[in-house]
Amino acid sequence: MERTSPAVSAAATVVIVDDDVSCLVAIEQILKHWGHQTETFRSFEEARSYLASASPAVVIVDVRLGNYNGLQLIHFSKQDAAPTQWLVVSGFDDPVLRQEATRLGATFMTKPIDLQRLRQLLPAVTV
Repeated sequence: MERTSPAVSAAATVVIVDDDVSCLVAIEQILKHWGHQTETFRSFEEARSYLASASPAVVIVDVRLGNYNGLQLIHFSKQDAAPTQWLVVSGFDDPVLRQEATRLGATFMTKPIDLQRLRQLLPAVTV
């Protein structure tokens, strides 16, 4: 069962982690258009460092991140200050990755991202 997130203030941050610059920029532009504040990272290491001291409302993370993956980022971040919600995206609908993401408490989505579903999963922005 998909969970719908509660409304949050415009100050709530959505973190986007993807080593594909075009995907990163596209998601960022859409989220900003919807009124969200964003932080973007192109590597596992940068995102892990940020998440060690921040608690964003949502993290959208690609599965493939160089030598690491988005599922590892969830695991490491849960040891620190965990965000409210995780969205894991992948170019492939792999049942093993989907199951592992679910086990870690994340929502699994395939690329191209269904924007209507994404918007439903994100907290509503209030002013």
